[in-house]
Amino acid sequence: MATLFAFAPFLSAQAPQPLDFRGLWIVRESMVSRGEIDRALTFARDAGFNHVFVQIRGRGDAYYKSLIVPRSDRIRETDFDPLGYAVQRGHQLGLNVHAWVTTYLLWSARQPPLSKAHLYNMHPEWLEVRADGFKQRDIDLGAPRDGSFEGVYLAPTHPEVNPYLRAIFTEILLNYAIDGLHLDYLRYFDLDYGYNETGISRFMDKNGFDPRAVSGPQLAPGGLTAANDQMEIWHAYRRQKVSDLITSLHAIITLSGKEVMLTAAVKPNLRVARAKYFQDWVQWLEDGVLDYATPMNYTPIREDYLTNLRITLEGVPSRVRQRVVMGVATYNQSAEDAADRISLARMAGLRGIAIFSYDAHKTDLSHFDVIIEALRR
Repeated sequence: MATLFAFAPFLSAQAPQPLDFRGLWIVRESMVSRGEIDRALTFARDAGFNHVFVQIRGRGDAYYKSLIVPRSDRIRETDFDPLGYAVQRGHQLGLNVHAWVTTYLLWSARQPPLSKAHLYNMHPEWLEVRADGFKQRDIDLGAPRDGSFEGVYLAPTHPEVNPYLRAIFTEILLNYAIDGLHLDYLRYFDLDYGYNETGISRFMDKNGFDPRAVSGPQLAPGGLTAANDQMEIWHAYRRQKVSDLITSLHAIITLSGKEVMLTAAVKPNLRVARAKYFQDWVQWLEDGVLDYATPMNYTPIREDYLTNLRITLEGVPSRVRQRVVMGVATYNQSAEDAADRISLARMAGLRGIAIFSYDAHKTDLSHFDVIIEALRR
């Protein structure tokens, strides 16, 4: 109740306005054949969605024709181009089709990728390293996992990672008539990552200290203030590496002359996103390098959802707030609860909602009836 009371000042006195952005995530399992794509996109059209995020880069592989990235082994038809077909069919249905791509997350299966051309096998030196020296390239993929394991990440601090990602995303932008490029996992795995050996070496050359040595005030000659200052320099450096990627992609789109939206799925608590994952998405909106941010406010706990929503409304300037598309989950809560979350975001004045995901209930599409009603209301 306390959270709802704190949220009350943000509620609009007027009836919610129609949503400008009604988005639906379509996971790569539904991108493997014409039939799967047809069913997903036809549902999106019939349900009243106007934007679809179709996943065409899942774990360092391609659901499109690429000269750089190995083709996903889930696509059985040799000559089939999932992205090309999705764009063509989506446009026939009046949908805006966004190419949904992972950025720094590279692999998560229990066996290494079979293709020797996969980046996991080609460049293990590009992978993340933890502050204590643990290298993600040494992870036993088949070992038991706890809930914190997301997968193996590329290191944003490695000097060759961002240029590689720019190259593969530019290939998509130039070769497909997409309406948007949607970036996922545009962040570090956690606060304790970013310590790739080459990345650390480059940082030390530029800044003159080793962040691995700044674990407490006793290790800094100037005491607590010096230690804090040094760690903030290191935090800002890591944060900037992620921002550099999205800034460069914005420039590439601008120079291409194409009308392509640049969007990103982001952590729902903007303070945590910036401080823990070095994902400064509010600044990206303010700088104009990001067209829409989609906070993944997927928690099934209503109080937590409201907290994230309140922090968004407090922290995002009003001039860019309509470029926030609130993400709502269907996989971990009832349809009625998802509809409630949609209504709360609309009552707060947001004009964009995205649903994660079509695939969660594609075998029983009637599950979405209540959700669709909440989007149209």
